[in-house]
Amino acid sequence: MDLMAYIQEHLAEVTVITGLVLLIVEVWILGLSTIVLLALGVSTVTTGALVWFGVMPATLTAVIAGSGIGAGVLTVLLWWPMKNMQKTVRREYNIHSDLMGLNFVLDAQLDATNPATVRYSGVNWKLVLGPKYLNATVPAGASVKVVAVDVGRFTVEPVETEAE
Repeated sequence: MDLMAYIQEHLAEVTVITGLVLLIVEVWILGLSTIVLLALGVSTVTTGALVWFGVMPATLTAVIAGSGIGAGVLTVLLWWPMKNMQKTVRREYNIHSDLMGLNFVLDAQLDATNPATVRYSGVNWKLVLGPKYLNATVPAGASVKVVAVDVGRFTVEPVETEAE
């Protein structure tokens, strides 16, 4: 028996198995990173079930059309919920860095319009004031503490001394 005759004879089972393979690839290998394979897998399994129960005709054209249309509908329906699942809450400060808590003495005045720089560990870091001190001016020679770290940038706050 040739392959096409076998597929035609067992179209519902082959369609369900194809959908399950697509879902396995999407979930286990790609980690739910593409909505296309997810929608196509669910649509193909659903189409196979509809063929199996006699709701859809058992033709290759009907199966391909049903899977494609179902994948398109599922993609449209799942687009916004899956996009919203990817949104993360941005914290005010990065709390996972060994560089936080470092103290520096400023070589130049630091305020919201004039960021300073400091060389640390072979990298020139831009120093910017934290949100609580946006209107403050920190004079040259003052100590500042790193409260957040971004790429090439330290967010700093003035170190409060006991005399203040």
